[in-house]
Amino acid sequence: MTTHNPLPSLGLCPVCQREIRVRKAGTLYAHHCDGDGREPAACLEPTFARWLHAQAARRDAHENRVTYLAQAAFHRCTRSPNRTPADVTWTTAEELHGRRHLIQLARTGSDVLVPYNGERCDWRCRDIAHASEVYDRLVAAREPS
Repeated sequence: MTTHNPLPSLGLCPVCQREIRVRKAGTLYAHHCDGDGREPAACLEPTFARWLHAQAARRDAHENRVTYLAQAAFHRCTRSPNRTPADVTWTTAEELHGRRHLIQLARTGSDVLVPYNGERCDWRCRDIAHASEVYDRLVAAREPS
């Protein structure tokens, strides 16, 4: 059975204004700034982009479709820095899916990702849908009934 990281607990650092993980005690993790160990200026909503970014650090991309998707979205070549949720233009799975089709449209004049059989969506679109389902289940489990 494939596992996934839980929804991240993130806060805004009052000093450097970066998104930093928050400890269970309510203080910021160390991040090489004077804001280490302080209370966050604001607690941040665990959006799909933030949750997917948390999956990118996992080492099971060869067997976990969500990890593979996260690493493709946030890890670039070794010469460029990895992306963060602040670096991407999307926050939801629907926006990520739409972005893939817009890129295809700009490159080829058509948003069809599988031109040899005419299917609009490909395996990566299905991985985005799968990740969205996992994220939605985690959000639903977190919210009080």
